[in-house]
Amino acid sequence: MRIDRGLLNWGVFLIALGGVPLAVQQGWVDASVVGDLWRLWPLVLVGIGLGLILRWTPIAWLGGAMVAGTFGLIFGALLASGISGISSACVGIGEGGAETSQSGPASASAFSLDIELSCGELEVARSDGATWSVDAVHSSDTPPSVTASAGRLEVRQDFSSDAFLVFSQETRNDWRVGVPAGAALTIGMTLNAGDGSVDLGSGPLAVLQGTFNASDIDVEASSATTPVPARVDLTYNASSGRLSLPAGPIDGHITLNASSLLLCLPASAEARVDYTSTLSSADLASAGFTDADGVWTTAGYTGSPSAIDMEITSTVSSLDVERAEVCE
Repeated sequence: MRIDRGLLNWGVFLIALGGVPLAVQQGWVDASVVGDLWRLWPLVLVGIGLGLILRWTPIAWLGGAMVAGTFGLIFGALLASGISGISSACVGIGEGGAETSQSGPASASAFSLDIELSCGELEVARSDGATWSVDAVHSSDTPPSVTASAGRLEVRQDFSSDAFLVFSQETRNDWRVGVPAGAALTIGMTLNAGDGSVDLGSGPLAVLQGTFNASDIDVEASSATTPVPARVDLTYNASSGRLSLPAGPIDGHITLNASSLLLCLPASAEARVDYTSTLSSADLASAGFTDADGVWTTAGYTGSPSAIDMEITSTVSSLDVERAEVCE
């Protein structure tokens, strides 16, 4: 009997993908244990090697099945509990011993922040006045590159190694970035293998853009104001996050790839979510949304210009939605 390796590998992958969340939900396996399944990644290399060695034998399928099963376990862990600990995959060589501190005056009306950090911890918050600031701990040879004017701050990192990011041996960085208290913010972020915290306070929000790779990111914007419709455009790749939004108006686009997201919306918000998923889970119904051909709306949705309008694409990911004044 000839084995269809493609179907076999898909079967092994899907069994592992669904088996891990099921085991956690039933209490058979503790979620903290599942969070470490990403450490099985070397089995992918072992499986590839077995496939090469056994390619002309009757058990040539074994290598491919091992690779498929390993990916299924890792992605299943993402679905079961997110990857809040995945940033530790950037093992680093400890925190840097050098420090950089810069600050300056900022526009009180509109301000743009463009920031990129790999392997470390990022904190962005409103300052007390019309100022910007950067406080960074880093290695002596990798200080952040800071370019600033009254209306714009750009903070970037020169990554000194060509090693694969998630398993790199870079020094971990610790950045604290302050943005002006009352300015309408336009924020663009890229976070790789890191932990992030963004608190937009009670000031106005214009644009929030971000790409998060193998990271854990918490964005708190529930108290922000949107005097004009705010644009939210976020992509999560093998990441976990919590996103708290104000009542609107908001035009949002979110892409989830092997990630988990807790989306927090005010209980009073009028919202519409155009949701597309592949091998994913979401709990929009339990949050009070009603489905109409993949478009979910809150009760009494009228299409008001002040509503939250979201487009969410989810692939092998999980989406939790909560509608409360406090979302934890």
